[in-house]
Amino acid sequence: MLSRPWKIDGLTIKNRYVLSPMAGLQPTKDGHPSDQTIAFLTTRARGGAGLLIIGGGVAAERGNQEAPFQPLMRFDRDEFRPGLRRMVDAVHEHEVFAQIFPSFGAMGVPGEGRPTRAASPKPVRMAAPRLPHGFYIPGGRTNPTPEEITKEEILEAQEQTVAAVRRAKAAGFDGVELGAHMPYLYSSFLSPRTNWRTDEYGGSAENRARILVDSIRAIRAEVGTDYPVGLRMSNNNHLPDGQGPEGFAEVAAIIAKEELGYIALSDANYESMDNNVTSKSGAILEHGEPQAFRAALPEVPLLLSSTYDPQQCADAITAGFADGIMLARQMLADPEFPYKVLQGRQDEIVWW
Repeated sequence: MLSRPWKIDGLTIKNRYVLSPMAGLQPTKDGHPSDQTIAFLTTRARGGAGLLIIGGGVAAERGNQEAPFQPLMRFDRDEFRPGLRRMVDAVHEHEVFAQIFPSFGAMGVPGEGRPTRAASPKPVRMAAPRLPHGFYIPGGRTNPTPEEITKEEILEAQEQTVAAVRRAKAAGFDGVELGAHMPYLYSSFLSPRTNWRTDEYGGSAENRARILVDSIRAIRAEVGTDYPVGLRMSNNNHLPDGQGPEGFAEVAAIIAKEELGYIALSDANYESMDNNVTSKSGAILEHGEPQAFRAALPEVPLLLSSTYDPQQCADAITAGFADGIMLARQMLADPEFPYKVLQGRQDEIVWW
């Protein structure tokens, strides 16, 4: 099952393994792919993943300035295209997508005259006991409260995202993924916990989906209907006042009407990191999140996270709860993990 090809918007992916986007690519300080970036990706491409999703691509200079981790891959100006093309060409025996987002929302770092922006002024609080095992923030941490983004700023972010997608396509990427996960800008609209707006972007599921519906529609107008456009989105807040998988799936079903190529499921966020960075394979299946999304989106490919046990992955695909299996930490520990599984060499795997 894991070796079988599958399709995203007509693009054939040779097996079910996907290199999940990570921020550890070490681009240059000014945002170009470095030799280390290319070495990291080519090593994992040789490891057998059928699809590589290049993480941490910012669509706007503001997003780069407020990033809580630096440096990032930049898509906000044409001058970055040649370096992106060099990176894509180095790994293009595999399908390569670019993950793109305009802003870090409530996780951003404000600067002088540059506040962070989100759907509503809801800050992020990271503290025990909602931290992963072995991870400590003494006394906890509350990020600065973001400002409510205006309609004009929403449209500006949309234009910047469309331009970044155009650059990604011109640089040779086979598709793109919009980042609407964690507490970043797009995801702040999806749950009533972080979206208290009373305008057309708040309230009903249709309104909370609007920012992504409009963005994907604008992207489709730019790149056409046959170019893969996926979405990485939160699927459960895992917080007492948060939204569960059925609520997120309802929003996702509205967004998916804009010819969405796939949905990559991202569990929890920085305020529930014990669920986001779990050490247990398949916790997302136990929570019922892929099942809820499949019930709401019977035809849209789903990518599963935090599930690395091969039999568990195969069973999830057979049951129809997943189409692709994303690997991040496991591909850090063992870049050849996909090939070792597909070739029956599981006794050689380096486990994280």
